[in-house]
Amino acid sequence: MSIQLSRRRLLAASALLPLGLHGPTTAAPVAGPYRVGAFTVTPLRDGLFPLEPSMIPAADSAAGHTLLKGAGLPANGPSPEPVNAFLIRRGERHWLLDAGCGTVLGPGFNRVTAALAAEGVRPDQVEIIWLSHLHADHAGGLLTPSRRARFANSKLVLQDREVAYWSDAGARASAPAALSSMFDTAQAVLAAYPDRIRRISGEAELAPGVHALPLPGHTPGHMGVLIADGPEQLLIWGDIVHSRLLQMPHPGWTVIWDTDPAQAIATRRQILDRAATEGLSVTGMHLAARGRIERAAAGYALR
Repeated sequence: MSIQLSRRRLLAASALLPLGLHGPTTAAPVAGPYRVGAFTVTPLRDGLFPLEPSMIPAADSAAGHTLLKGAGLPANGPSPEPVNAFLIRRGERHWLLDAGCGTVLGPGFNRVTAALAAEGVRPDQVEIIWLSHLHADHAGGLLTPSRRARFANSKLVLQDREVAYWSDAGARASAPAALSSMFDTAQAVLAAYPDRIRRISGEAELAPGVHALPLPGHTPGHMGVLIADGPEQLLIWGDIVHSRLLQMPHPGWTVIWDTDPAQAIATRRQILDRAATEGLSVTGMHLAARGRIERAAAGYALR
């Protein structure tokens, strides 16, 4: 049976978040800002996503339940996973990496605009928004509740393969049930910014010191962003993991929203191995902080 994320199911899981979450098991407060040379990178917390083990099917197992219980969580979840966007600044320039959920996934999200305001930045001051991919928890915040463009002056930059996939009627017809509603949001975003979309292909310079890094599998055009200034680097890797607790020790565990699970696994292993080998500082849309990757038994850990 296909597993589908419904609004009702999300709200039910959200109601469980306050239960049994104490001390270090509660999702950490927003970290940062981070300095990367002349860049300032500020995580913007859009909300907490109630991740159930069934959303990572291999985690709905004795091994997964043990990890959850070991973290002080209910064996059947949910675990509160952060949903982040990132404000990236250098001098007077303001860029955004992803935009959170907006109102697409119901109450409990839609905090990116307020987080921007707390940083003294208005939506009309954001010149470019780089999109890791077009899933609703990354692109929904680009839309007002009436599905108009929320960022009046911003251009969107994303991989050509991402635009092509979410625009393809055949892809929608053949996609897993868990992705059906995602097409509605992706297509609404593309329609709201029709003349303000820049497509890139593969690795590309997004701005001086900022490069796109293709990380396909979760979606065809899923990408991370590597920020570098002199010897300092930070990789913001999008959705390489949705749960640090479950997927770091088990990089072969996939989420129900992966378009190509086998490729998602291969990409995750490759970037985790690269980060561990090169000592890269990393963070992501579902990580509470940045850190460095270490190999640990058959998997990895974020330190």
